[in-house]
Amino acid sequence: MKIAMKKALVVPLLVVGVTWAVGASAEVDTLKIGVVSALTGPGSEWGLAQDGAAKIVAMEVNAKGGLKVGNKTYKVEVISYDDQYKAALAVTDVTRLIEQDKVNFVVGPMGSASLIAVKSLYEKNKILAIIGAYTEKALDADTKYIFRGFPTQEEFARPFVVWLKENKPDLKTVAELEPNDETGWASHKVLSDRYESAGYKFVASELFERSLKDFQPLLTRILAAKPDIIELGTTPPSITGLLIRQARELGFQGQFVKIGGGVDGPQIVAIAGKENVEGFIVAASADTTTPNYKNLAEQYAKVLKPPMNEFTVYFYDDVHIMFDAIQQAGTVEDTDKVRLAMEKLTPYSGLQGTIRWGGMKAYGCNHQILTPTFIGVFKDGKEEIVGRME
Repeated sequence: MKIAMKKALVVPLLVVGVTWAVGASAEVDTLKIGVVSALTGPGSEWGLAQDGAAKIVAMEVNAKGGLKVGNKTYKVEVISYDDQYKAALAVTDVTRLIEQDKVNFVVGPMGSASLIAVKSLYEKNKILAIIGAYTEKALDADTKYIFRGFPTQEEFARPFVVWLKENKPDLKTVAELEPNDETGWASHKVLSDRYESAGYKFVASELFERSLKDFQPLLTRILAAKPDIIELGTTPPSITGLLIRQARELGFQGQFVKIGGGVDGPQIVAIAGKENVEGFIVAASADTTTPNYKNLAEQYAKVLKPPMNEFTVYFYDDVHIMFDAIQQAGTVEDTDKVRLAMEKLTPYSGLQGTIRWGGMKAYGCNHQILTPTFIGVFKDGKEEIVGRME
C-alpha cells in the first residue's frame, strides 16, 4: 500500500474512455486490462503504441456490447501506468496492477530492462502479459505467461541484411549507434552478427544515454572511422531524427540504415529535415499506405494524440488475440486456461497478413509472434515500402 501511494504522486493513472453500448439494465462486470510502458520521454513513441492499441481494442469491444465470456459480459477498462523506460518504475507499476488493481492481463512493458525486472512478477503471479522488449532474455524454456507481441531483430535482421547486400553492393563498412541499456546491448549483439555474417566490416560502435541531445562528440568519433553505413538499430524516432541531422551537419554523406522497428516517419522527417533522410533505409513495422493502417490511425486519434507509431499494428492484433483466447477459454480468472487457448490461436489473421506463434528454436518456447515486416526507403520525405519479409 505504501508503494502504491507513492506511485500515485509521480505517475498519472490513465483510464481509457470508451463508448458503452450495453443498456443500463444489463448485468455486466468489468474486465481490467493493465498497460505498463514508456508513455513519456525517449521511447514513448513505442510505449504509446502499446497503450493506444489496448485502448482501441477496448473501445471496439465495448462499442459492440462488451466482451462475452461464458455466460457473462464484461466492460473492458484499460488502466495505464508510465514506467518512463525505467526498470524500477516498471516494478512499482506491475506490483500496483497486481496487488491494487487486481488485473490478470497486462500489455507491456516495451523496454528490455523493464521487462527483465518484472518478468518474475508475471510468472509468479500467473499474469498473462503481451510484451515488447528486444532482449533475448525475454523468452526462455521456462516462460509460460509472457508472449512477445512484435518480431525482433532475431526474426527479421538476417533477411534485411541480405536485401541490403543485394541492393546496395557498394556499401562495405558499418558504424552502429545504440542506446546504452539492455535494449541497445541486445540489438548490437544481433546486428553485429548479421552484418558480419554477410561480409560487412564493423568499424565503430557507440552507446548513448537516452537523455542525450548533443551527439556531435560521439558522431565525430564515428565519422573518423569513415563508415559507408551508420546503423541506428533501436534508436527511438525522436533521437533518430537528431542523429541524422547532426551527422549530416558534420558532413556525413553515406547511408543511414535502421534495422529496428517502430519507425515514425513524419517525426523523423520533421526533426532531421526532408533532404537529410533521403534514401534512409528502415525495417518498417507496417505498410502505412494500406486502408487497414489508415483506418487504425483514425481509431488511434480517438483514444490518444496522433501521430500513431507503426508498432500499434502489432499490439492491436495481439490484444485481439488475447481477447479471443479469453473467450475460447471461457474465463477471465484462470490464466492457465487462457494462455493454453492463446498458444493454439495460430495461424491468426492480422491486419497485415497471417500471424503465427513460434520461437522454439531461438528461445525455447513458442511465445514469439511471427508476422510480416517490411523494408522501407525514404523518398521525398515519405516512407515507401520496397520489400516484405515473412
